[in-house]
Amino acid sequence: MNPAVEARKLLERLEISDISSLPEEAARRLGVEIVEGTADTVDAMIVHVLSQRPVIAVNKNRPLYRRRFSLAHELGHLVLKHESSVSFLSKPLSGTLSISVRHDAHLEREANAFAAELLMPKVMLAREAHKFTLKELSRR
Repeated sequence: MNPAVEARKLLERLEISDISSLPEEAARRLGVEIVEGTADTVDAMIVHVLSQRPVIAVNKNRPLYRRRFSLAHELGHLVLKHESSVSFLSKPLSGTLSISVRHDAHLEREANAFAAELLMPKVMLAREAHKFTLKELSRR
């Protein structure tokens, strides 16, 4: 599965034409809830709750461009059907919850490629690029 192709397919299927509304509009149309939180070391993460819609938590302390890329990255994991790399373990005696994160470099690269195409689709970028300076385009 080619991540960039899957991002383009998603954009076509959802008929999103306004580049400035990505990736929030894609998440909304996919039924993904976005919540903001804070963390020292996490930019964003997707949480699957049984029998409920997926939730993507985004670190509100990160700059806007980072939050948008992180959201698109997590959408990539969802669309590409990557298995969760986060495990929640409860310690029976103490009642505390421990979180284990396993990183798969290949899956992370795929999610990054998906996010890049979702945020800067080649077709839309080609159509819009001549209208803006590089600085203006990066803000969009």
